[in-house]
This record gives sequence, C-alpha cells and structure tokens, in this order.
Amino acid sequence: MTGIGAAAAPVAIDHGTYFFLSYAHSAPMLEDPRLDPDHWVKIFFGDLSTAIRGRISAPADRQVGFFDAQLSSGADWEETLTAALGNTQVFVPLYSPGYLSNSWPLGELEAFRRRLKAAPIVEKFRHIVPVLWIPLPSWDQTAETREALELAGDVAGYAENGLRALCMLASYRAAYEEVLGRIATEVIQIAQRYPLPPSVVPKVAEARHTSRADAEFVVVVAAPTAAEAPAERGPGVYAERSEQWRPFGQEQALPAAKYVASTAERLGLATHVTSFADAGDVMARCPSVLLIDPWIVSDSAGEHDLALVLNRLPRWVIPLVVLNKDDPLSAADGNDFAERVAQMLRRANRPPAKRVTELPEFVRIMPELVTEARRQYLKNAPVVPSDRPRVRRPQLGRPEPSGSTPTGTEEAR
Repeated sequence: MTGIGAAAAPVAIDHGTYFFLSYAHSAPMLEDPRLDPDHWVKIFFGDLSTAIRGRISAPADRQVGFFDAQLSSGADWEETLTAALGNTQVFVPLYSPGYLSNSWPLGELEAFRRRLKAAPIVEKFRHIVPVLWIPLPSWDQTAETREALELAGDVAGYAENGLRALCMLASYRAAYEEVLGRIATEVIQIAQRYPLPPSVVPKVAEARHTSRADAEFVVVVAAPTAAEAPAERGPGVYAERSEQWRPFGQEQALPAAKYVASTAERLGLATHVTSFADAGDVMARCPSVLLIDPWIVSDSAGEHDLALVLNRLPRWVIPLVVLNKDDPLSAADGNDFAERVAQMLRRANRPPAKRVTELPEFVRIMPELVTEARRQYLKNAPVVPSDRPRVRRPQLGRPEPSGSTPTGTEEAR
C-alpha cells in the first residue's frame, strides 16, 4: 500500500478511465512485512488493463484503469480516489469476505452508486461489474456474490475458488484468461455503449467521522502546535492543533495523522485522531499508533507531558519518532531531541521506537505499524468478563446425577 502530498502528481485521470478497481486492502504478513499481501490484485489489474488496451487499440502509455497502488507517496488518497470515481466508466469491485465487511471499499461502492443514481443515462447500473475474488462460505452468500457469478459462473473453478485462485495457479490459466476476457469485453461494451459523463461523487470518508467512543483504532500525535513550536522551525510544519502536524512540510498534502488514519480505515478499522494532550484514557482501550515529533521535548513542559504518557503506555500503543532528514535543524537539535525521546522510552521500559526520516518511508511503514498495534492489542488487552450466567455444557457418556441442578443454572467447571 502506498500513500497520501502536494508536490507529488496524482495519477492522470482528466481524460477518464475505463474502469476503477476496488478491493479490500490486506494487512501485512507478520512473517515478512516486506511482502506485498495484495500482489495478485496488482497482477489482475495489469492483466485487465492490458486486455482492455489491446481490444481498443490504445497506446501502451494510455491509462485505461485506476488502481490506488499507483498513487505516489505524497498524494492525497481521498481527493484522488474521489476524482477517479467521478471520472471512470465502470466500477469493478473484487468481492471477498474482507470486502463485504470493510467499510472503506464499501464506501467506494456506495459513492459510485450515488453517482449512478444521479446520472442521466439508461442502463446505469450495468456500470458496476463485480468479480468474485475470494468465495464466501456457502451459508454466507449475499446478493453481491451471486451477482458476481453471473458473468462467469459457468467457467470451471471460478465459483468454487474465485478469480484470485485462477490468477495464482498455472493449472487454471485457461479459465483465468476466459474470465479476464469476459470482464474486459463487458467493461468496454458498457463504456462505449452507455458512456457515463464525468460528475461529482461524495468523498468515500464523507460520513465516516469516528468518535472516541466508537473508535477501533486511535492515532495520537505528540507534537507542538504553531504557538508552542520553536521560532526557528520552518513554515508549514505546525498548525493550530497538534493533529495537523506535517513533519515533511510541503511534501505532504495531509497531516501525518491522516496518513495513519487512512491506512487503518482501509484495513477496516474505525479510526479516531487526537493529540496526546486530549487523549485521556483512549490509548488504554484501543490499539494505537503514537506519532512523536522530537521537538516536543524542546521545552521542559512538553518533555514532562510526554514522559507522563510514555510511563503508562500499553503494549498495544506503537510509538513512531518522525524526523525530516531534509530539515536543516534535524542534523543538530532534531537528532539530539530524538535521542532524548529514546532515553525516555528506555526509562519507561519500552522497546526502542522506530524512527523514520523520509516521507516514502513513513508511508511504507504504516500498514506494518497498524497491524502490529492491532496484534499486540488482541494478545495483551485484558479480557472483559461476561455478565451472562455460566452454564455447564452436557458431556457425552456422563449421566446427570440424581437431583442435580438443571442444566443452564450451574457454573461450568
């Protein structure tokens, strides 16, 4: 997964694309976070783009599809996705159990549906061409998965295994190419017979503000505000609130916290952003990433407040120290402050925090940090006891003793 900046040019979509590929982002693999968990989605996107390009005799550099892995590390995810959804002809969702339970891709689907409802064309809802990427259990079939079978349910292996398996396995190559060809033909026919004019679509996260109480993941920012920052710091880094901190200045279009929040949301977690001054006990209740600007310790008050936070940090809060290596002050004071933060973590008996110094590195590491925080929370968070009465489950071969308490009223052993 790549990222969310002003200086980085977004994918060119002014001429419109034939299709928008929508999928559920997968969490990094714990055994090797460097491996791309969505590798086969990228393979399918490339194959579908090539198939469409060949059928319409387009040049090799003609962008016929949109796929968010193309975004540069500095791009504004939400703005670019919104523009792409408003300038594409066909929406291609890759249905899977993860897709149908993840609010982010479902938000993309709903945003496109709203665009179709307002479109002045006939056959408007043919502009969604669903694909069965990973099958759901037979007892959990939905209208969406049944719809995804209509195009290629007769192709061997597709209904049972989904297109991902057909893409991965050489033994299914002929079946994969058959389904791929049908999807490409359908996309082209819809785009050419019922052209969809460009239009405005709602933002995917337009109604996705997550309150502190509803949060499943929290991003906490420990950084000075513009009023608190040292006078020598450059413009564009600090703002009125700590949550608006941009450590890489004009390289990034969005605050650092938004990068993390977008990553967590695309992994299916309702996410809340707060400053460490306003965090309260939220980190005790949710997996979290704590973004630390070393300049927070440039004054004694900030150092004192950060020490209080670090001393009671749960294991499921993952700290990350962010320092811009291109900041001329980083080589001197910035590195000294970062070392002071490292000492504070050692005194708090915390493992050393990761440190990033470049925007691409910051974006690249985000899925790994979100996944690790979630894993530590599931492993270490206290279990809330149930207030329901415990019952003894009947055991085969063990008759109930005479006069025993009726099943359902005795505590389990």
